Order: sequence, then C-alpha cells, then structure tokens
Amino acid sequence: MGFVRRLPLPTSKRNRNMRKILTLTLGLFAITAFGQKSEKVELNWKINSGETLSYQTVMTEIDTSTVKFNFGGLFDALSDSTNENTDEAQKLFEELNKSFKNIDFVTNLTNKKNGIIDIVMQTRPKENVEEVKTDTLNAKMAEMMKMMQSMSQGVMLRGSVYETGGIHSFWIKSNQKNLISLFFELPQKPVKIGDTWELEINLIANDQNFECDTSYKVNKVTLTDLKTVNDETIAVLKYEIIEFVDGTFNSPSFMGKGGSTKTMMKFTHQAIAEFSIEKGRWISYDGIMGIEATGFMTSNVKKKFALIEE
Repeated sequence: MGFVRRLPLPTSKRNRNMRKILTLTLGLFAITAFGQKSEKVELNWKINSGETLSYQTVMTEIDTSTVKFNFGGLFDALSDSTNENTDEAQKLFEELNKSFKNIDFVTNLTNKKNGIIDIVMQTRPKENVEEVKTDTLNAKMAEMMKMMQSMSQGVMLRGSVYETGGIHSFWIKSNQKNLISLFFELPQKPVKIGDTWELEINLIANDQNFECDTSYKVNKVTLTDLKTVNDETIAVLKYEIIEFVDGTFNSPSFMGKGGSTKTMMKFTHQAIAEFSIEKGRWISYDGIMGIEATGFMTSNVKKKFALIEE
C-alpha cells in the first residue's frame, strides 16, 4: 500500500488561507470586544444586615489656598470701624480653616433594611496636633470661634441612599446632599461603557442678593471601563462637574447703606472611582474639587476628595 504525498500549496493559496484565518481571528476578537462594550451592569450597594462599611473620608486642601471675604458693604452699615471689623472677621475664617485641617472624617454605611443604606459622617480628631489658639482675636470673635469649633465636632452629615443608587434623604440641606451625591450616588439603571448620567447636586447656591449675568453647568459621570481583577468585575467611573456664575452681589441695605460687588464663582469636581459589581462598594475614589471666586469672596482653593475603606 503506497503513501500519498501531499504537494505544498502554491504560495498565493497559502497566503489566502492565512488571510482567512487572520480575518476569522480578528472577527472573533471584535465580537468579544463589542460584547464587553455593550454589556450592561448594575451598580448597587451590597451591605449585609448588621454590617458596617467604613471609609476614611478625605476632604483636605492639597495646595496653598486663599480665601478672603469683602465685608465692606455690610460693615459700613453696622459700624464706623469697618477696617477693624473686616480684619477680625478675616482672622476668624483663617483660624477656622486651621482647625478643620486638624480633623479627619470617617463615614459609616449600614443597611437600614427596606432597600435603604444609612450614611453617617463624623469627625475624628487627628493625634498629636497643636490646639488652634484664639488669643489673636478679640473677645467677641474668640467666643464665636469657640462656638463654631464646638459645632464642628461629632456627626457632620446624616443621610441615606437607596441600594439602587438614588438619593433617599431628600429632606437634608443642599450642601449635605451634595456630599452624599458626590461620594455615594450611583446610576439608577443598568449602564454600559460610554454611558453617562447626572448627579443630584447643586454646588452653587446664592440668594436674592445675587443678580446673575452669565452661567453654565456640566454635570456628567461616565462609565469608562469594565475590567476583571481576581475574578471580580470592576466598573471605572469618571466624574466631570462644573458650575459657573458671573454677576453682581448686592449687599443688604441697612439704614440706607449697602453696595454692589461684581462677583464670579466657579466650582469644579473631577474624579476617577472604581466600584466592585460583585461586592457592591467602592474599591477606590479619588477626586479634586476646585473653587474659584472673585468679588464678595476671593477664593482659589483645591481640595482632595477621597474614600479609603477601613
């Protein structure tokens, strides 16, 4: 019985076969990649009954920041010694800023049942820090300083979100709702890579004394990636928040005295965060908030916003 010898394929035919194999391989890769990009995931909080999920909550200045207030129009109406009062008020704010640098925050999340996650943020004084002194302030300002310091101890925020991500505590003040939204609000429907949604926030809040000439707002969170780490699906989120207003602040009029000041305010918040789909919690959250203002308040502040699981 003889052997049949296969003759080598012509070069052109081999090339055609290689191209077919390569095309098939690339096609399968494209289908897999498309499947990953089109895959929808749910970002839900998963905290067991009786469990407490704790995060060290960082909200600290990351560079040399300046904050000054223009009290002129207000103090003109209240006193003849405008410069003295303005200087004292500025010292008060400077000392308060120093005192807040000596405080850490911890946020505890617990399962309140009925699909609600309870959120409590409280202060935790740092160890081995010098006490902020009030001997540079006059007696009245020093007393006010002590009162405001005592108010900044203990529970600083109390609210709640649904397990599905939406804000539950609609009744809290807007500045507290902003923090809950920035740190703990999640998309309330399944999302895929490239999807965007808005947060329930309002960073700038002025009263009737502000007349707005120009404004714009960006409120966008994007699911930028889904990756697998140790058999765990991690959703990567990118935050892009901008609020800007420009106009005139009219100081309240007392006894016929008042004033107008051109005022600009701009808040920005950018962050990258990673959320475990299986565990239902943040793996990491790192952001920077910027505050720029001129006029009634002159400010150039950048703060680090972060959550570190304990």
